[in-house]
Amino acid sequence: MRYNFLPIMLMAVLLTAACKKSSDDGGTRADRGIVRGTVWDASGNPLSNVRIIVDNSIFFNSNITARTNTAGEYRIAIPNGSWYAFAQHEVSYHGKRFTFYLHPDEATGFGGEGAIRNFQWRLAGEMQQPLSGNYGGLVTIDNYPGAGIPDPSAIEFTFQPLGPLVDGSTIAAFITRAADGHQVKGVPVGRYRISARYQGRSVLLRTWNTTERFSDSYEMNFEPQIAGQCDNCAKLEYLYES
Repeated sequence: MRYNFLPIMLMAVLLTAACKKSSDDGGTRADRGIVRGTVWDASGNPLSNVRIIVDNSIFFNSNITARTNTAGEYRIAIPNGSWYAFAQHEVSYHGKRFTFYLHPDEATGFGGEGAIRNFQWRLAGEMQQPLSGNYGGLVTIDNYPGAGIPDPSAIEFTFQPLGPLVDGSTIAAFITRAADGHQVKGVPVGRYRISARYQGRSVLLRTWNTTERFSDSYEMNFEPQIAGQCDNCAKLEYLYES
């Protein structure tokens, strides 16, 4: 009896090609029951030891955590359910320990079908839902009692960096305002010398709620947390003598 092996051989070739195509898709397909990805800094360098949090969107305080490896990669097995992935990066800066949420390339939730979620460390820009706020630091400004300005949103603040930022990068000096007259949002965390002007005249600054002398050139350092107030922030107060 003679057998025709050609159809069988052709089928094997096609199956092999299909499998190869699946394995050579560049890692862009999600694996069922797995969430995985890579974490980078703003320059595209991998970040190791970043904490990945896969949080259940239904059950409170129900999450799975892992850390990225030296290549900035992670891989977490997940059960069926509804999940969101977050990344937190901790770093020491001038003797203080800061924690930052990182920016996902895709912020939507996922289930047991798995997902790919990559993250990047950003020092500015608005966070995506379900997070809220800004990736940069927050600077709040209050007036010294009895020495306010009718329109504090018109105060111009000049931020002069004093060395590299928290991620090691550098930026040029910049001028900004507090849009609501009280908060400057999304300032890249670093050390700055700040000056302020209103209607062409200097506004004096100091650390909020202290007895420091007011100065027209104020050196500002961010705090990882001001208890009951804010995270990654600084609080100033101003004096304006009209």
